[in-house]
Amino acid sequence: MNEKTAEELLIYDEETLLKTRVGSIVSARVRNHRTDREDLFYRIDFPDWVNVIAITAAHEIVLVKQFRFGSRRVELEIPGGAVEKGESPLAAGQRELLEETGYVGRNARIIGEVCPNPAIQNNRCFTVLVENAEYSRGQSMDEMEDIEVVVVPYLEVNELITSAQITHGLVLNALMFYAGVM
Repeated sequence: MNEKTAEELLIYDEETLLKTRVGSIVSARVRNHRTDREDLFYRIDFPDWVNVIAITAAHEIVLVKQFRFGSRRVELEIPGGAVEKGESPLAAGQRELLEETGYVGRNARIIGEVCPNPAIQNNRCFTVLVENAEYSRGQSMDEMEDIEVVVVPYLEVNELITSAQITHGLVLNALMFYAGVM
């Protein structure tokens, strides 16, 4: 008898409904083993993402302000972006930091990983810590980016969170990872 994996028994008729430059929307029939019922489910396929905690020698954190279409407002965040095909999350973090802020640093390492929303997304978001960050050169923004760099003492981050100036869930995850290693 040929045994099937749980995924083969649960998910079938998968189809890409929409493919965009940032991700794809996929549908599939899903069967519940317990009830033997099935329904149509949807998933958003994104590349993996990376967020960067860049800390200067003076223990300041490098933040960015940029407009976000989803929230329709300017958000205060940490540098980050998509991991390109064939790129490691660590390399992506260092690239995004330099492109978005002009900063570089030392001792870059991954300090955390989360699934942004496993109910409907397939990707992971890695947190990269970069120490002794210092300004190196001008930004290299994409044509649709308009990023302002803000450097603040790390001790002020909690106030930025409690005053709802930082509300991005993945940024809050990254800051939690950093609080655990500092």
